[in-house]
Amino acid sequence: MLILGIDTSTMVCSVALARENQIVGEYTLQNKKTHSQRLMPLISAVIENCDFTPGDLGGISVTCGPGSFTGIRIGVAAARALSQALGIPLVGIPTLDVLAFQFNYGEGLICPLLDARRGEVYSAVYRSSGEQIERITNYMAVPLRELLEFLIAAPEEKIIFLGDAMDKYRDLLQETLKARACFAPPFLRVNRGALVAYLGLNRICSEKHRDNYLHLKPMYLRRSEAEVKWEERQKGDDGAAAAERTEP
Repeated sequence: MLILGIDTSTMVCSVALARENQIVGEYTLQNKKTHSQRLMPLISAVIENCDFTPGDLGGISVTCGPGSFTGIRIGVAAARALSQALGIPLVGIPTLDVLAFQFNYGEGLICPLLDARRGEVYSAVYRSSGEQIERITNYMAVPLRELLEFLIAAPEEKIIFLGDAMDKYRDLLQETLKARACFAPPFLRVNRGALVAYLGLNRICSEKHRDNYLHLKPMYLRRSEAEVKWEERQKGDDGAAAAERTEP
């Protein structure tokens, strides 16, 4: 089965084609163009340059978050539209799972970090046995200090950090965790469409964990900044209106 993998959850845009035991093709870009500009051309290019047509696809796998609110919406909307148009299965894969899966060959803890702004990170902690990866926390949007408290209390294991917030907090991580902190190299710290496709292939083939294109929703973990500001503005307007009504 040929699977299209899509990731637009961060500044990186990555698409790939994969089937059992083979990555057929992959494009990964990180530049100033928005995902709305580059996603569909990349999908068309990877399908055409691998000598396939859209009709050859057997399923679609897309990262569903957490990450960039706009990026996630673009990727999920594109995946849902293609799934509906082609009549093929669709699955959503958490962004943090894709990042962690790159290190399933080692042992210890894996901690992807995505910049959630407002002093917070999107993260989850995983343990790798060298054969499989197990997520041992919930997906979360938390201040880094709170996450560090959990990691300090964890068994004395090496911790691999990766993700787009890794460099931003590298000094603090190293200062706090000393030799336990390990940092992924540049080519292993971002999401790749190939891994999205591979993880999706396993779920689609199981037939038990597929998502319906009508029901697949983004995983945001918290409200967007625009929603928070709108709510604050509404409260301010309501308060002003109430004050006017109570004036003598």
